[in-house]
Amino acid sequence: MKNATMFSLAAIVSCCLAAAAPLPVHAQEKPSPAPKASGFVDPEGIPQRPPAQDIEPVYRGPAVDTLATIRKRGVLRVGVSAVEPMVMHDDKGALVGFSVDLSRKLAEDIGVPVEFVETSWSQVIPDLLERRFDVIVTGLWVTPVRALVINFSNPTSVEGVYLIANRQMAGAFKTRDEFNRPEVKIAVYAGTVQERVARKMFPRATLVPVTGNEIELDAALGGKAHAALVTTFAPRVLMGQAADKLFLPFAEPLQSAESALGLRKGDPDFLNYLNSWLSFQRNVGWLDERVRYWAEPQDWMK
Repeated sequence: MKNATMFSLAAIVSCCLAAAAPLPVHAQEKPSPAPKASGFVDPEGIPQRPPAQDIEPVYRGPAVDTLATIRKRGVLRVGVSAVEPMVMHDDKGALVGFSVDLSRKLAEDIGVPVEFVETSWSQVIPDLLERRFDVIVTGLWVTPVRALVINFSNPTSVEGVYLIANRQMAGAFKTRDEFNRPEVKIAVYAGTVQERVARKMFPRATLVPVTGNEIELDAALGGKAHAALVTTFAPRVLMGQAADKLFLPFAEPLQSAESALGLRKGDPDFLNYLNSWLSFQRNVGWLDERVRYWAEPQDWMK
């Protein structure tokens, strides 16, 4: 009995020691899960980039549906500023011009009447941002600086940058080199395509900057400058009221520029409508017909 007891104890001790013995290395390690496949293998083997570091994104606030607002209000409000032949007054004080025609046609196709809100060149963009009107339709030039603040539609017209000169002061000038002299003064609207063209093509000339609501052509007309750079698709119209004092030294424009409709940022639906509308009116020939009509001097004031 004693031997049997000893045998049983020995068996128990042997089993315990076996249980306490270290497992083989391969049995101790928990198998790692297989890496998940990305579904794409870069054939060039370029290592993945670290996470991008950036500031917190700027999010837009709730957007205004301009087109729906116009239809609910029942009138399209258009911002305009006087400039021939885009926006002018006839002898009865009524607005006429290329931009006026565009505005009336746009309102007609939206299905509402139009209301013109007259403003100045220095205030036309601030007035748009303050919601005094829905859209700028006044021959506004497309520039990178303005595009930071407002959105532009597709071009309504392609204009040229023309040199218009004073007959008395520059009537004998025949070449560009004669305008490119320090004693020659050229009026330009400051900070625009006109100034860039002048500095490129007439680097030696003295520039007369025009700001605010001044008109660059007035400097040439009043004898304060030999010439002015003017952006328009109708240079002869601009000279029509003073053909005895002004002349066009070069028939071809020095450079091209585009004008477009201006609207507040954050409303892609309204921008899409305006671009679709312009594309349609150009395809049916109405837009080009209006450009041709207003590009030639006519007795519009009556």
